[in-house]
Amino acid sequence: MPKEKVKKMTGVLASVFAHTGHINKKDAQEISGLDDDNFEKAYSKASEIAKEAMEEKGDKMQKLMERLAAVINEESADLGGVFK
Repeated sequence: MPKEKVKKMTGVLASVFAHTGHINKKDAQEISGLDDDNFEKAYSKASEIAKEAMEEKGDKMQKLMERLAAVINEESADLGGVFK
């Protein structure tokens, strides 16, 4: 189970780079190791994250890190609070 959670987090991170044009969607899915359905969920989540970061007036990287941290907290909440 933790392996799948890490794949989901990796899928979101890789997909952010796909949304910003640094890699393509196929490469993002390959990096994540997710099946099509789970990758589409991660890709959709990354779309929102990338949009928010790019629209940020201030430090775009700070906004990106905040949103990725929220994904990590969400995905790892049931793993014993390792990152709390």
